[in-house]
Amino acid sequence: MAQEKPKRMSDVRENPCPICGGTSYTWGVTAADKPAQKLYTRPDGANWGAGRELFTRECNRCGNVQLFTRGL
Repeated sequence: MAQEKPKRMSDVRENPCPICGGTSYTWGVTAADKPAQKLYTRPDGANWGAGRELFTRECNRCGNVQLFTRGL
């Protein structure tokens, strides 16, 4: 069985909503109580500053929210 080639991140970000199949989104960032308090992801054991900022894609049809990072 042939192995499927991984999709580029730009392709994945354009996929339809996994809940309703919608294709219209509102892009944004994650924030805590204050807008300057953004959320990040980092590998276990990584130091502060080694993470990547999370941003969101909200489906305009059903409201499903997905998290992404900038590039891989």
